[in-house]
Amino acid sequence: MKLRSTLWPQVCLSILIAASSAFAADSAAVAAAAADVPASVRTANEADRKMNKSSVQLTDVQILEHAREANDDVYNALQSFVCNEQINRFKGNLTGEVAKPVDVVTAKLSFEKGSEQYTEVHQNNKAKAGMSSIPGAWSEGEFGTLLMQTQQLLQTQAVNFDSFTDVAGEQAANFHFDVTSEESPWDLLVAGHHYKVAFRTNVTISIATGEILKIQRASLNLDKETRISGIEWGITLAHVDLNGKPWLLPRTGTYAVSYQESKHKEWNELSFSGYKRYSAETAVKFD
Repeated sequence: MKLRSTLWPQVCLSILIAASSAFAADSAAVAAAAADVPASVRTANEADRKMNKSSVQLTDVQILEHAREANDDVYNALQSFVCNEQINRFKGNLTGEVAKPVDVVTAKLSFEKGSEQYTEVHQNNKAKAGMSSIPGAWSEGEFGTLLMQTQQLLQTQAVNFDSFTDVAGEQAANFHFDVTSEESPWDLLVAGHHYKVAFRTNVTISIATGEILKIQRASLNLDKETRISGIEWGITLAHVDLNGKPWLLPRTGTYAVSYQESKHKEWNELSFSGYKRYSAETAVKFD
């Protein structure tokens, strides 16, 4: 995933957060590591009686194990779709109460060979060479990379159960895990200097299917030299019906960078729409 941000005129910096090759570990090693990942054991009623989820009989451990098995199919399915992405960009104060629209960026988006592909990129309807040619805050990777890496981290990190919740009427469970700067797969590049970024990921998982419905990541303890006080990004997935079949696909996303020193914030609101499958099933009949 690539993230970039530009400060107010007095300071400019480029941010590159890239996946580490550590995620290329083979599936057998990842599966073995998952067996040692600790998690608490509580039923829905024990965890949060206010939710009144007497129908939920799975423990959080069982839901987590279901998620570890279920999401490969979702990730693989992403590589069969193309969609439209729209990014509404804003800047304002740290609370977000004062918001000034910056521009609107649009692109055609697909997920091929494990990375996002952006074409037909426009900034306020003006054609651009690519996302990297656009000044200001932009990001790449929410469509599939974030989901892929979250799946892999769920296999290897100590995952903590938080609560049960509802997502659009669907029963779900909230989990989180932390990644230290020493083991972080993210590299922060600021003015030619590299920084390892520690972060927390919050994940919402469907109890019925084990599918990941929402991912939110935050890096809030950045090196002071970066002059960045926080980076937050995430996606929400939802079912999209195509040809009578539901697919779990990214629906909305967010990306925000905060600057404590200048007391301002830049943030983007992302939406994905117009899904089409670009692979086709074919049948051969012999008469």
